[in-house]
Amino acid sequence: MNVFWLLLVAGLLAFGQMLLFKRAGLRGVAVDRRFTKARVFAGESLEMIETIENRRILPVPWLRIETRMPTELLFGRQENLEIGGQRYHRSVFFLGAWQRVRRTHQVRAMHRGYYALSSYAMTVGDLLGVSQSSVERPMNCALVVYPRLLSREEIGLPATRWQGEAIVRRFINPDLFLYSGIRDYRPGDLPRDIHWRASARTGRLEVKQHDFTAASRLVVLLNVVARETQWDEADEADRAVVEQGIRLAASLMCYAIQDGLEVGFGSNGCAKPAEGETVYLAPAAGLQQSEILLEACARLVIRRVLPFHVFLERLVLPADADVVIVSGYENDLLRQQVERLRARGNSATVLPVGKEAAAG
Repeated sequence: MNVFWLLLVAGLLAFGQMLLFKRAGLRGVAVDRRFTKARVFAGESLEMIETIENRRILPVPWLRIETRMPTELLFGRQENLEIGGQRYHRSVFFLGAWQRVRRTHQVRAMHRGYYALSSYAMTVGDLLGVSQSSVERPMNCALVVYPRLLSREEIGLPATRWQGEAIVRRFINPDLFLYSGIRDYRPGDLPRDIHWRASARTGRLEVKQHDFTAASRLVVLLNVVARETQWDEADEADRAVVEQGIRLAASLMCYAIQDGLEVGFGSNGCAKPAEGETVYLAPAAGLQQSEILLEACARLVIRRVLPFHVFLERLVLPADADVVIVSGYENDLLRQQVERLRARGNSATVLPVGKEAAAG
């Protein structure tokens, strides 16, 4: 008889705690996941910080959090961490009343890309694991991985080629708002250039010596199709060729900006999240433009929106821009567009990439 009552009481307690935790569910449980860096280069490491907080007096016996993770993000330590097929990040917790847990995971970005973690699933259970409650919640966590840059030696055709052309243009394009010093007046100098304070100090006419600015612009155009005979989706070998082209384009643009040029970028592929539109960024200078170009390369999807020769035909470029075309092949249609650019006054250079380059 005593055993019967003992079992009855145990059953009632089990049923009561099940109802209690099921009713409480995930109310008061907050989860935050974020990366310590928003942007990194491929091959670099960073941390993912995971914070779980129980904002109620009732404890959470066990809590499981699952997030779909890209395979390109490699986790280091596997302590209390499960990755099923390297696709789901899973963490299990016990949370006491008003408790906050913070975990740090080492992550290495293996490949360029734009990785957005948009949601996570939470499952909570009672003390005996009899019942479970699950919910999916949105999450705003993203990582931009830039392509790994090549060295100037690896590029093979240095950006200083276009810098040299810019120096030549400086000689014929004086900037009326910049001057590097003063000199003696010479016949033909404009009255507005006279430096009156210097003239009064020296007792003879002195004029401002104007500096020269570069008007050169560089536009790098990337073909996301690796082979002339490629009509369907790119296979692994083709993707390797295009990835090498992306690295080449990104490196060339960064070094050109470092050398003081205005740089733009275009591609017949598309970029996340606008998957369906070709890419074009007008030339500009400065560190901010370098970051914009790198992010465009990171977000680029290897999927053709337009045939490359059609993309070139529709593209309207500045008349004074130097054009560099990065492509896995060169055919008659491409050569025709190159000649059209040259006829408009643009200089145009085709930089080839291939399987041999990609293997290196």
